[in-house]
This record gives sequence, C-alpha cells and structure tokens, in this order.
Amino acid sequence: MSNAIRELWRAGKPALGGWLQLPGALHAEALARLDYDAIVVDMQHSPVDFAQVAPMLVAIELGGAVPFVRLQENRPSDAMKLLDAGAYGVIAPMVNTREDAERLASAVHYSPKGERSFGPRRPSLRYGGDYLGQASDSIASFAMIETREAIGNLDEILDVDGIDGVFIGPTDLALDLGHIPSVDSREPEVVKAIEHIRVSAKARGRRVGIFCGSGEFASEKLAEGFDFVTAAPDLSMLLNAARSVIMAARAPFQQGEKP
Repeated sequence: MSNAIRELWRAGKPALGGWLQLPGALHAEALARLDYDAIVVDMQHSPVDFAQVAPMLVAIELGGAVPFVRLQENRPSDAMKLLDAGAYGVIAPMVNTREDAERLASAVHYSPKGERSFGPRRPSLRYGGDYLGQASDSIASFAMIETREAIGNLDEILDVDGIDGVFIGPTDLALDLGHIPSVDSREPEVVKAIEHIRVSAKARGRRVGIFCGSGEFASEKLAEGFDFVTAAPDLSMLLNAARSVIMAARAPFQQGEKP
C-alpha cells in the first residue's frame, strides 16, 4: 500500500488538498470523503494539539484522503511523533536554510538515510511488518518557503536529499517582502517570487506546492504546474457559507432592519 499522493505524481498528475484549522474528527472525515486527494491539518496557526490531531489523522485516512500535517515548528521530535500517529505527509514551516531542510529530512527517514526513531504505531497497522522497508516511500515531505532568506537559500534547500520539495507560504512571503499579507496575492513582486520558486523547484526535479485561499486561485496554480495545491481552509469556508446564509435570510428585509 503506497502513498496516493506519490502515485499521482508518478502518473504526472498534481494533488489537491484541503486545509483544516478547526479540531474535530467528524468534519475531518467528512471533508476527506469529498474529492480531495489529501487533507492537511494545520498545527501552526490553529488550536489543534496532538491529542486532537491523532484521531483526525485516522478519520482522514478512513475518509479516503491522505493525511498531512503542517508542523507547529520544524522540530524533528514533532515530525517523528506525528508520523508515528499516522501522518503520511509533513509540511515544515519557516525553512530558511539548508540546515533547516536537513533537519526535516533527517526526521522523516530511518537510518541510514535519516535519524527517525523507530516506533511506527499507526503505520505498522497499515503497512504491517514490512513498514521499515516502505517508510521512506510512504511519506511526502515539504519545506515551506516563506521569507526573503529562504528565497536567497532556495537552491541549497532544493538540493537537500530526503525531502520531496518546497511548499510556498504566500502570506508570510508577502509580509516579508514588504506587502500586505494576502493569500491569493496579485502583488507583482509576490507573483514574481512565487514563479521563481516554482521554476527553480522544477528545474531541480523537485515537487512544489502552495497554499491558496480559493478554488479559482488553486485552479490557476494547478494549471501553472504546481504539484500540490491546497485551497480554502475549513474556517474560511465555514464563515463564507454562514455569511451567505445570513444574507439570504435577511434579503427580504430592508438594509439594517432585522426581522
């Protein structure tokens, strides 16, 4: 049994992911049962902790999507624990140097390729006794590029063996470039930086992903050749849906007047 995201890549196809900022196994499974290839649980900018993420990973896998996690920090101990809990994709934030990328790579691979400690509790249920031989191929890993420093060190980061590629954090990237932090930015300098990252990754045979705030922007990025695109986090979709319901409910009444 292999990682379905890797299977898509081998077939020359990109992957579309959902993004969760709210804790809870029920909605994680419900979204995983839609047409997402993967679901990313965000542990950096959300209230989700380890006790909550563990059942969410099980629910996502049960729903038929590949469970990913965006780490709270690029700490090897966190990556190892989440892999043991059933994450099959890891996105590490704020990778600014080659050393940062090497830290991620060492955490997701067993010796001699890395330094991951052996204790695959959930993976052993899925892969059986042969997990050790399949572990590296079962995991997809991305280093997040979201600062000027990271762009300056991009070639060195991309040359690190043991990671699949890079994932663009557009809001922090825009902020660090001196612009308003915006997810689907049309700011020329931000657009240019994103394209530079994509082209550089492709030139080195690496995968490249990006966080998007809407389906329309995600579609653009898929068309441009991104390998892993996430669109519209759950909290954003919930708020947008609630606004639509409220507007529809108040439509028969005059503006500012409540029923």
